[in-house]
Amino acid sequence: MRAVESNWYRNFLSNLSLTKNRYDDAITKVTSGKKLNRLSDNPADMAYVLGLRGKVEQIDQFGKNISTAKSFLTAGESAMNAIQNSLYRVITLAEQGASETSTPEGRVTIAQEIDQIRDSILNYANTEVMGKFIFAGSDNDSIPFEKDPLEVPTPDNIIYNGDGSVVNVQADFSILVPTNIPGNEVFGVGNAIATAPGGSIDMFAVLHDLRDALIADDTTAITASMDLMSDFQEQINESRGEIGNNLRHLTDIQGMLNTYQNSLRVKISDLEDADMAQAISDLSREEVGLQATLQAGSRIQRHSLMNYLG
Repeated sequence: MRAVESNWYRNFLSNLSLTKNRYDDAITKVTSGKKLNRLSDNPADMAYVLGLRGKVEQIDQFGKNISTAKSFLTAGESAMNAIQNSLYRVITLAEQGASETSTPEGRVTIAQEIDQIRDSILNYANTEVMGKFIFAGSDNDSIPFEKDPLEVPTPDNIIYNGDGSVVNVQADFSILVPTNIPGNEVFGVGNAIATAPGGSIDMFAVLHDLRDALIADDTTAITASMDLMSDFQEQINESRGEIGNNLRHLTDIQGMLNTYQNSLRVKISDLEDADMAQAISDLSREEVGLQATLQAGSRIQRHSLMNYLG
């Protein structure tokens, strides 16, 4: 009798374990809203979902990269807009200085304003975003433009401490987009000459020469500086256009990534989200099955020797 009763207990415990596992799975689906909660639920689908989630996370990172890149590019665009406005003022002042109606004293006054504008443009050239100098190339932890500290008695000429590197950002799975234009390309190399290597006009040297020409009452040199200033405006416009193209490119990529990410999330939802009506129905069924199993187990203990002798 004991052997028979022992078999009943083993069968009961086995059935109880299976029923309890199904009941637990049903509760998990209802409470989580997911039909895939562990790898054993459906190994193939779970592996696919994990791959899709990895892509979603990558796109999130691309989004952060794009936002950072846009911050740098927008700051660069704003700085160059301000510089462009400053250049319009410089040209107006230079025209006044070149006029025959200007006096030597008036040209000195104009020179003083030119010097103030030069300092203002120097500040824009050292624009900083998130602790990074946007016109410093890849060496963006250090201030790119400064008055030569070795110049005595008074520092005046501007030197460039950055490099000519372009910093790219990973904007997509296979696309790199520039986040900057090196300062030596935008402003020229600050070495007190009018034209920097590679053809970029050294704006600080031009302003330096214009100021000195005004102080020296040299109208020929003033006119020559004006011509260079017009060329520098074109240089700034080209840089602004490049930044604008990069911003548009990033915006387009961002839009495509958002669309792709949404489609991935729909696929993930289709694979892992539970049909709640079905899940609740399954839970009710498994709850009934568990109660029936427990009731059957309780009857085992009611059997005694008298049941078999009667």
